[in-house]
Order: sequence, then structure tokens, then C-alpha cells
Amino acid sequence: MLPIIVPSILTFPLAVLLVALALTCYVIHLQNKRKSKEEIYEDGLRTAPAPMRVPVLGHLHLLGGYEVPYQAFSYLGKKYGSVVNLQLGNVKCVVVNGQKNIREALVTKGHHFDARPNFRRYQELFSGNKENSLAFCDWSDMQKTRRDMLKVHTFPRAFTSNFSSLKGLISAGTRSIMSEIQPCETTDLKPLILKTCANVFLNHFCSRNFPMEDEMFTEMVENFDEIFYEVNQGYAADFLPFLLPLHRKNLERMSGLTHRIRRFIEEEVIGGRFEDFDVEGEPDDYVESLIKHVKSGESPQLPWETALFALEDIIGGHSAVGNFLVKLFAFLANEPEVQRRIQKEIDEVVGDREVTIADRSSLPYTEATIFEAIRLIASPIVPRVANQKSSIDGYRIEKNTVLFLNNYDLSMSEKLWDRPTEFLPERFVHSGRLVKPDHFLPFGGGRRGCMGYKIVQLVSFGILGGFLQNYTVLPVNGDPYKVPIGSLALAKDTFKFKFVRR
Repeated sequence: MLPIIVPSILTFPLAVLLVALALTCYVIHLQNKRKSKEEIYEDGLRTAPAPMRVPVLGHLHLLGGYEVPYQAFSYLGKKYGSVVNLQLGNVKCVVVNGQKNIREALVTKGHHFDARPNFRRYQELFSGNKENSLAFCDWSDMQKTRRDMLKVHTFPRAFTSNFSSLKGLISAGTRSIMSEIQPCETTDLKPLILKTCANVFLNHFCSRNFPMEDEMFTEMVENFDEIFYEVNQGYAADFLPFLLPLHRKNLERMSGLTHRIRRFIEEEVIGGRFEDFDVEGEPDDYVESLIKHVKSGESPQLPWETALFALEDIIGGHSAVGNFLVKLFAFLANEPEVQRRIQKEIDEVVGDREVTIADRSSLPYTEATIFEAIRLIASPIVPRVANQKSSIDGYRIEKNTVLFLNNYDLSMSEKLWDRPTEFLPERFVHSGRLVKPDHFLPFGGGRRGCMGYKIVQLVSFGILGGFLQNYTVLPVNGDPYKVPIGSLALAKDTFKFKFVRR
């Protein structure tokens, strides 16, 4: 009888455990079902509805089966309403849908939601402290100071020396890319675009330029691109930290890339400028603005290491611009009529003169093409975190709740856009002028809005205009390209193109 009795004794605790787990899941199911149907009032604020969740995962399972998670957020918004509570692993979250509600979070109550998620992966990417990052830090006096120092460079005013210098850099960079192209041959555009954008950024912010064939410069560009791809990936480990060991090897590799970037910045970009800069003098570029603030001991104090992270962040912005431009060209390779309309506009307005960023206001359709690509990519707004108890649309938001602002729905809603899945730049042009609808919020808003969006627009316009003035873009083998959405990042081996001289 022993072989029979022993298994019975061993399986009894397991059976009890399974029954207990089933009862727990049933109770959770009843609680979630009740909460999803009821509005619980407290202090005049409602509790946002929530779908049924499961143990450990919470609502993470609801994000599967979609091209990007924000499509799931749109579905949940239609089912449960404009504000939806989600428990993603161990992280309490809220999805905010709708233009009015997103503007409330970004602008009206932006000071309530100016912190960033505290994902351990982000901590590790920035030497153990996400506050080193411009994009992923919480709001602080130091962050305000870093933004203020950047404004003169990231938002150059027309007719200023900064604007004129940037105009020349972008035009020279565009000519440099085109000189590398063999007409009608397959072109791997991404490395050329990335290195050109990197030199534009290094020139503009640091007064430094590197030959395209420079090995250390090339390595820096590739390292930045790998890190940009990494930070744009979503991992379950962000919400289930016990999974982080599975990513340890990759995180160590990313750490190695950041150290190599730091070495390049210190040796090749900064050099002896920190020691040589006269704190009584006026800064000539962003590097010297940072050095002046650090050496003068101005308040709030900015440690030199933190200043270097700020510099690396803004230089790394070239990866966002470069990846976006490759996606833009992929869209255009599928849209010969859009290319013809851009070329016609350039021919009529600019003629044989070289297109520059000073022509933006005169070329609304060309500029609208950039907007349309940004809209279709639907890159998400960086999540916010509530720094205090607040509300959105009358729904209670608890302190430390992560807010996902559903920009995908704003960009792809059939209620807001006519034929939203089609590439139609003319939707942004009315009476010969570029018009940006209020519901078009690709760069966020408020004091945590993207600091580099104007640079994205200027560099993209200059390179797009210069290329289409001289070339028509074709897909290799004539196959249409499917452009990934939900992120600007592209894998290293991506779209190739053919350029036919006009």
C-alpha cells in the first residue's frame, strides 16, 4: 500500500493550495467585476474603472496581441472610459484617453504629474540614478536649470547667429550624405544619416566636428543608436522586477556602451575645455554653458558628472532624428505622389537655389509631410508619475501612480482624422498654410514637453528638402515598406533605398 499512500499524502497540500488559489482568483474576479461596474465616490472624486486582473501579472496580460501596447489602451478606453485604472505587475498605473484629459494632465495639472517612472532598468542605464537623465528624471530646480540652458540652442530664433549657424550645418550635412550616394544603387541610408545628424549636433552644441570615416566617432554613433533602441523597448521586467536577472547580460552590455560614450565625450569633445574655460567669459556653446554653471558654483549646484549626462543626453538626440528620418524615407518610398508634390512645391518656391531651413514657412506641404510621418509613427509620450494626490476628468489619481497618456489614440482616431491610416500630408495644410490641430500632441506639452522637438523638425526639414530637390526615393526591389509604429527606434539592419536623380 505504500506506493498508494505516499502520493496521496504528498498531493493533499498541493490540492489545498490549488483550491485556495482558485478561490482567491474567484474573489478577485468578483471584486474586479464589481469595481469595473461601479463608481465609488470619495471626497467628490470617482474611482476610475478597472478591468479584471489576475494575480502577479495584474493587467499585463491585456497588453498582449497588439502591435504596440497603446492600441490595447485605446481598446480599454472604448470599453471602460476616458480614465482606466491598471495594475501592471507591481506598478499602479492609469491610462488617460482623450484630448481634453491628456491636456489636463500635461498642461492644466502638469505640475501634479511631472515625475517619471522609477523603473530599475532606467536606474541602471544612468549609473544607478535616473535623475542623471534629462528625459527620465523627476522635475526639480536642477532640471529646470538644465532646460533653461538648453533653450537657446534647441529653439534657435530665426535671423539669429545660432539659427544661421544651424542652417549652414544642416545644409552641409545634407550635401555630405548625398555625396555618398550612388544613384540607382542600393543605399544603406541609416549609417549615413546617423553620422550626419551626430555631426550636426556635435557642431551645434559642442563646436566639434568629426570625419565620417573616423573610427571612434563611428563607434560612438553606433553605441548611441544601440542605447536609443534599448530605451525604446518595453519589458515586462519594468513591472515585474524579479525578471530583471533575465536581462542582466544585456544591461551589462548597455553599461559598457555608456562608459565608452563617456570616454569619447571626455576625451574627444571636452578635452581640456573644462580647465581652460574662464568663468568670467561668455559661453560660446552648450558645453561652455555647462562648464560655466559648474565652475561658478551657481545655484542649484550642478555636479560635473550630472552635467556630462545632460550633454550626452542632448547629443544622443541625434539618434532620434536619424531613426525618424529613415522611417520618413520609408514612408515616402511607398508614396510617389507625395514625393512629386514636395518636388513641385520646392521647384515653384525655391527653384534651383539650395533648400534650407529658412524656407520652412514657404514650403508648407514639405513641412506637413514631416508632421504626417510623426503622426503615423505615433511615438508615445514619455509616461508621467503623480507627485501628489490629484485627479483627471474627475477621477482620483493617487500619488506615485504612473500615467500613460494615450497619444496613439490622438494620432489614429477616426473621430479626429479623416482616413487616419493613410499617409496624407495635406491634412495639415489649409489655405496654403501649415496648420497643427489641437489634438496633435506628438511631443507632449507643459514643462515636461520634449526639449528637442524643434531640432527634430529643423534637421528633418533640411535633409528632406535637400534630398527631394535632387532625388526621388524608391524601395529596393519595388516592395512596399511596412514602417514600425509606436517608437522612433529602428534596428541596426533596416530599410535600404534607391535614389534616382531628378
